[in-house]
Order: sequence, then structure tokens, then C-alpha cells
Amino acid sequence: MYDAIVVGAGIGGLYCAAKLAKNGKSVLLLEKNSHIGGTSHIFRRSPYYFPMGPLSFSSPDLICELLDEIGITEKVGFKRNHFQLITPFFDIVYSQSFDKLGEDLKNHFPKESQGIDTFIQKMREIVKAIEKIHQWHPDYLMGKNRTGALKNLPKYKKELEIINENLQIPAKEYLKKHISTKILRNFLGSQSTYEPVMSLTLLALMWNFTTEKGIWYPSCNIHGINQLVYDCILSNNGEVKLSKGVKELLIKDNHVVGVKTLNGEIFKSHWVISNADYKKTFLELVNPHSLPQQFLSRVKSYTMSGSELCVYLGVEPQKINLSKMRAQHVFYRKEIKFPEKFDPEDFDNREIEICLWSSNAPDSAPPGKATLILRVGFPYDHFSIWRTGEKKRKEGYLGYKKKLADKLIHTVESLLPGLSNSIEKMEIATPLTYQDWGNRYQGSIAGWSWNIKEQNKIGKKLLIETPIPNLLVAGISSARELFLGGYPTSMYTGKLAANHILEKGQ
Repeated sequence: MYDAIVVGAGIGGLYCAAKLAKNGKSVLLLEKNSHIGGTSHIFRRSPYYFPMGPLSFSSPDLICELLDEIGITEKVGFKRNHFQLITPFFDIVYSQSFDKLGEDLKNHFPKESQGIDTFIQKMREIVKAIEKIHQWHPDYLMGKNRTGALKNLPKYKKELEIINENLQIPAKEYLKKHISTKILRNFLGSQSTYEPVMSLTLLALMWNFTTEKGIWYPSCNIHGINQLVYDCILSNNGEVKLSKGVKELLIKDNHVVGVKTLNGEIFKSHWVISNADYKKTFLELVNPHSLPQQFLSRVKSYTMSGSELCVYLGVEPQKINLSKMRAQHVFYRKEIKFPEKFDPEDFDNREIEICLWSSNAPDSAPPGKATLILRVGFPYDHFSIWRTGEKKRKEGYLGYKKKLADKLIHTVESLLPGLSNSIEKMEIATPLTYQDWGNRYQGSIAGWSWNIKEQNKIGKKLLIETPIPNLLVAGISSARELFLGGYPTSMYTGKLAANHILEKGQ
């Protein structure tokens, strides 16, 4: 009998297990894959290696605090990453201070100067209100800390008014009142060329990370942080079993009592923490008869974020004209048209992320070579017809995704001449890859939908506690919004789950 079993070795699960083990709890961590880290890991295609998921993250100070909290003393440095948007109408590096961003935008759109100033002032107002929100707002805390925060809440009356008011205002509607140019409205409301769907509060969170706070890459690589936390588990007598997938979370008398693995082994525990995503946890790992039907219906109705097509390239950079890339991450849209029917394969009219990843991880490529990543949002339903079972595909799947990759490369080559002739190695991930190898529900890559209507449907900020006593959820989908950014939010929820167990004294 273990004190706790953690299902899934993403950073949320790793951190939860490490925190519990550090505090003397008997912990078993079970991971379906042969590696730790979930999608924040790497894979190798010799002589290159590539990231499975996140390319950088926000809140590096919090990451360091969390590492220190479990006794990890290694110094981790951070390199800031920058972001650029290239469209037929303007080209801007937007990962800069609000002041500089405003100046650059007014140079591109002089007639919109007043609206730009008004928008930036609004973002600053909200950013000031949400500063360190996870430290004082009870909705982002649990247990004794939440109780203490509730007592102190009157001190934050002004901040709460600003936050709550702007949570109900769609960014799209606000921007329509102040900005007449659609392409600029879309950019300010989504940091992209697509129409805004977020609330003003969530939008301010995003702009704060991109501008004032920054997005960063760690000196030990993201998978290096995973390794530090994993080593902490082992050094504190925690158990980790890789290639040990869980088939079912066992519920008895409305309490979780352990897990059953894919090969039929049963492990018992006082607590179970699922680091699988929320929908996978309750729609696939728990017997539906063990759950309140109203809760199950709500979970089914919630909308996850979308998926993507990702093309990984090992290249000879001297053969490519990279002069138009002024940042590690470029979002490129060759054309902006508004057809009646959406075509996900019309890459000329889609926004494509281009990341020169070897600028972050030089050892991902041999000397003189580079790693380049192309990503574009892609609907799961477009690929689901190719899936015949877990990690099983219809004949023709490989050829189809290769055709899409070639088409994507052709579009990107209009920005980066010489790209096709520079390629030495290529790998392609689709929504099915994220579903089967990343263990993400329908290949979702960024937690819950950021759409204001979908966010309001969920309600609670934290989803760590569940209707089943002693069953907790940690990771990217255990928070309604990525209030610290993706990777840090996952890590932070692992801490909250562990602290909840420690506070209960079991």
C-alpha cells in the first residue's frame, strides 16, 4: 500500500511525486511511455534531436522557486526568446515592452494611434491587477492557503473588480470599439492574424508574458528540468515505473483505492493523482458508473484546445536565406483571405509557426547544421479517419502526412528561400501523434479552450480536486487557464496537489 500513486510523468506528475517523496511519503509514479516528461521531452532522429512539445516557457522565476522547494540546488540559467509576426500587411517583433510595441504599431498604423494607446493602457491596468495572482487570489489556492487568502481578500478589492469585470468582456468586442483596422484588431486580440476569442483578462495574461515578463529557454533544456525533478524522486526513495501504462483508476465505495495497469497489475494507495489530461482521466480511466452523471456530462461538454501538424527538420542552414527571421519564433501568414469554407490544407492562408530551435538547443544538431520546426494548427477530425486503433493507422497515412509536410514547406519557402534543398532529416507529427504518443485527448496541445464562452462554461479556476475523494488531477488541464503559462502551470498544479495531500496528513 502506497501513500500515493501518480499516473503520468509529465512535469505536473513528476513534481507532485517529488514533493511527496521529499516529505517522506511512499510514492509510486507510473508512466505509459518509456521516457519521463510527457510531451516536454525530446526524440532523436540521428544525428538530430527534436522537442515533442513546448519550445520555451514563461515564469522562469517560479520554476526556480519550485525546484528550490524540493531541494534542487543546481543553478539554471535562462535565455529570452523573441517572437515575430510576418503578414502581407506588417512585420513586427512583438516580444518587447509595451512602450516599444506601441511605437512600432503606430509606425505601421498611424491612423490607429489613439486606439493603440487605449488598448495598451487597458492591458497595463489588467496586468497590474493580476500581478502574482496565484499568491493572493483564493481561486488559485487550496487548503489553508486558500482560507488565508479569503480572509485577506478585502485588501484586493480594486484588483478583483478589474479582473472580474474584464473576465466578462470579449477582447473582440472591446477592440471593435477602439480599432477600425481588422488585421490590427486580430493581432492585438490574439497575437496572431486570427479573430480574438479570449476575455480581456486572459488576453492581458498572455500579453504580459510576451512583453514585460518574457518567454524563456532554460540552460539545461526543458527535458533537463524534468530530469532534475525525476532524480529528486529517486533520491528520496520514490518509485518510478516506465512503460507501465494505467488502464483503470480503481474506485470502491466512492473512494479511489488504487490503479490497474494495462497488463493487469493492481497497486493500492491512499491517494491517486492523475497527470493524464482531464478528459482522458474521466472519460477513459474511470468507470463511468463511479462518477456523478451531472459531472460526467459537464466534462464531456467542455472543449479542449486544438491540435496541430508539426514538421521537424534537420537542415543545412547555409543553404537557406534566413534573413527575414528576426526572432527564434516567427509566425508567418503568406496571404490573408476570408473564404466561405475553411480549408486546413490551404497553408498559404494559414498562420505557420517557424522556430529555429537549434538557436535554443545548439546540441540538437551536428556542427554546421540546424534544427527547424514548422507548426500549424490542425483539426483532429481531419485526421481521425486515419486512426484504426492506438498507434494504428490506415494504409496511406504516411504518404498523406508527407504530402502535407511538403506542401507546408513549399509555403514556408516563400519566406525562407532554399529551404527544400537544405533538408537532411524530416519527421512529421499530426494530431494522432499527440493523441497516441502524447496521451492527449484528441491531440489537444494547450489545455482547455481559451474561448471566453468555453472558459465560462468550466467555471472553477482549479480542477485539482474531483468528485471522487482522494482522487486528484495535476497538470495542464487541472487549471481552467494557463495563468502562469503552460509548463509552469503544470508544475505548479503538481505542487498544489502534493500540498493538499500533505496537509491532510495521510
